[in-house]
Amino acid sequence: MGQTEEDVAFVAVGPNRQKVLFRLTESPAIPAQIREDTGLEYSRISESVNALRGRDLIRLLVPEETARGRLYEITERGEDTIAYMQENGMLE
Repeated sequence: MGQTEEDVAFVAVGPNRQKVLFRLTESPAIPAQIREDTGLEYSRISESVNALRGRDLIRLLVPEETARGRLYEITERGEDTIAYMQENGMLE
């Protein structure tokens, strides 16, 4: 299994991960924007962001110490993952 397939499997098992990652394909966003666009609770967004960052599917665009206004964007690896999922009808 290649890297993209492993990333797809990781994202596919978590519907919240899918929502957060897909939302970030539109534009970089802070958790409040992600919440507004997805309807997810902040705790679910936080869990998803941490998981996705751990696999380098998204990145933080502000210093790590920033408490408010933590802006996230999708990485190229994340874009590859979403593209694969779209091509294979895997997005919810």
